[in-house]
Amino acid sequence: MASFFQTLSDVFSAFGAAVFVPVILFIIAKCMGVTGKKAFNTALLCAVGLTGFNLVINSYSAIIAPVVNQMVTNAGVNLPTLDTGWQSTSVIAYSTKVGLIFIGVAIILQLVLFFTKWTNVFMASDLWNNYSFMVWGSMLYALTDNMMLSMALMVVQLLYILLFSEACAKRWSTYYDYDNCCMTAPHHLESLPFAVFMNWFLGKIGFDKIKLNAQTLQKKLGILGEPMFIGLVVGALIGIIGNFNALVGEGALTAWGTVSSAAVSTAAIMAVFPKVAGIFASAFTTLTDAYKSKAAKSGEGREWYLSVNDACGYGEPNTLVTGILLIPIMLVVAFVLPGNTILPMADLCALPYMVEVFVCVSNGNIAKSVVSGAIWFSLGLVVASVLAPTFTQVAVDAGFQLAQEGVFIISFGIMCHPLIAGLFYAFWSQNPIIIGAVVIAYFVLYFLFKKNKERFVGYLENAAAAYSAY
Repeated sequence: MASFFQTLSDVFSAFGAAVFVPVILFIIAKCMGVTGKKAFNTALLCAVGLTGFNLVINSYSAIIAPVVNQMVTNAGVNLPTLDTGWQSTSVIAYSTKVGLIFIGVAIILQLVLFFTKWTNVFMASDLWNNYSFMVWGSMLYALTDNMMLSMALMVVQLLYILLFSEACAKRWSTYYDYDNCCMTAPHHLESLPFAVFMNWFLGKIGFDKIKLNAQTLQKKLGILGEPMFIGLVVGALIGIIGNFNALVGEGALTAWGTVSSAAVSTAAIMAVFPKVAGIFASAFTTLTDAYKSKAAKSGEGREWYLSVNDACGYGEPNTLVTGILLIPIMLVVAFVLPGNTILPMADLCALPYMVEVFVCVSNGNIAKSVVSGAIWFSLGLVVASVLAPTFTQVAVDAGFQLAQEGVFIISFGIMCHPLIAGLFYAFWSQNPIIIGAVVIAYFVLYFLFKKNKERFVGYLENAAAAYSAY
């Protein structure tokens, strides 16, 4: 059994989401009665879309990362915990003993929960993102040497995320225009309760009157409000801040070249990413049609959602603008926030992923999303700073090579999230009362949601429509 899990882990690490997810979709399509040709086309479109996402993001990261590094150098702030990015974190997670075992547990549990109708979210189609649970389980095992406690933590986190995903499924599906699809990335969905609260609170203090979204800007400003132009301006600002000390005098030409490159690259990602997202979205048309046909024939009438990769929402204009605006904001916050030891770096370009829940709940209100994201991720920085030494030890044990002594590593995008970290702290306490309270809270929330599902989902949709109609 151990060798099977090791092989599965090796497959995940070797091929990644761009290969593994399409294979899963092909299997799902065949199970739903789709012909071999259409099923293969679905898988291929998914693979092309995911690969396109990675190519665009990696190219953009290569251009914008040096600018961000220069911002840090100019600020002269020494923060000992470096953000090495979600990519390296996923590899570490799939390389640990705990991660190895949880692969099999996750597959079985997610299938059982779906087919027993405990959840209407088919999370098994995005198995890749289970590495987010594995990170927390591996850290708890490193601290307690208790495998059962670590497994229990990951299972409880999974249950919470499935609940939040189902609660947000229609809103995410409607906003990002993926029929009967939802997002289950744990490191994003955990912010749902806070996103719902902040959407209500900020609306009460007048943020709904701030018509700051890509559609309104384009309508009022014409070409000046188009996502491409917004990207050009925001990219230029990031470039100027990062090269401020070199814009005059010797080396000014090179500095202005970097500014223009950052500006044009950001404009390019605003223009290109939605087109790549369109290719990815078309992969699910066949599955959606098959789902509707199967439901109509069976008369079951069950509404279920297929989990898709969080990259699907990255290129939506309001999501991109919100994420890019948060890059300099989160850097400044990291420099001045008491108790923070983390220097956000590699995952700053992942901020558009990280704000998807805030954006869809607020129906594209950039002002609400920026404020909500800045507050939530700031809390996450403080919470995760305490855990940096532990994650660093887990990474070293998994074979990760540190660049220098006395420096810790972490993933800003995966670990700086207060609620899922809070679940970790509850299990770390090893206090039966605290752990029991967390488990009981889940069941209370679950049954309250199931009993009032239509009301809650309707509330999210009505709140979104109210902002649109303002």
